[in-house]
Amino acid sequence: MVLVERDRLAAGASGRNAGFLLAGVAACHAVAARRYGRERAAALRAFTVENHVQLAEALAGRARMYRQRGSYIQAGSPGEAFDLEESEALLREDGFDARWDGVRLWNPGDGELDPLEAVHVLASDAPAGAIREGVAVHEVHATAAGVHVVAGGSECLAGAVILATNAYTAQLVPEVPISPVRAQMAATAPEARIVAERPTYADRGYQYWRQLSDGRVLVGGYRDRAVEDEVGSKAVPTPRLQSYLDQHLHDLGVEAAVTHRWAGIMGFTEDEMPIVGRERSSPNVWICGGYTGHGLAFAFLSAKRLAEALTGSRPTTGLLP
Repeated sequence: MVLVERDRLAAGASGRNAGFLLAGVAACHAVAARRYGRERAAALRAFTVENHVQLAEALAGRARMYRQRGSYIQAGSPGEAFDLEESEALLREDGFDARWDGVRLWNPGDGELDPLEAVHVLASDAPAGAIREGVAVHEVHATAAGVHVVAGGSECLAGAVILATNAYTAQLVPEVPISPVRAQMAATAPEARIVAERPTYADRGYQYWRQLSDGRVLVGGYRDRAVEDEVGSKAVPTPRLQSYLDQHLHDLGVEAAVTHRWAGIMGFTEDEMPIVGRERSSPNVWICGGYTGHGLAFAFLSAKRLAEALTGSRPTTGLLP
């Protein structure tokens, strides 16, 4: 088995995300229960909790920036406050810990990490030669004999191909309904004061921020202020969105200067659920992506289950709840 990376490991959103290791789907639990049904919402949350457990076990203490201090979801409106209060009740009934204080919902089991560091720690466990960087795949074609792969000026025939390409999946297999959506972030120099006790989501996930152990503050989001502009595969920050991030830092009382600005491309699906399994129109092509901005919550366990299915230790159906 070989992992092919067109640039370098974690060069895209895998290394450019906010590092929030959260339980549940993108929506709060009350909204998820309405959207997917109570039973499935609970199963999805249990899946993401297990994802966190298994990822932490795989990192095995080697990721210095991993911390498990919980997270906050802060209400940005009366309607969101109502949903978060309901979420606490539903979560407790479904066997999960959560605490609502009238302003924000604390999920004590959540964590945070440096995504670039985590990817490299996991990659260090791969056999020599199993990861090949700087190889751009241009085409994949399923045939009776296998999957024909074209990469640069080279070609090969693979028994099976897993497209863990998230936002870029449709560039290789247009039939896969994963759309590219840009997310932008900014980071400051170390701030002397604590301005973010825990990783925090607000305004239904359109705003998010956290403070690192060295005092640096990360802030991201606000794509709802420019929805049409934030669609596509151009991973560059824009003045408009960055101005919102600057104002957010100001509102937090951050005095440290912004040192980094960046963007990453997320893969969204219509129902906000990942796609993990066989691509219907292409035999032996498998998809693992479409995390809708919550890749850290789903990706590790999704990939593990898909690998188990391909090696025969798990059924190929029902990989997600």
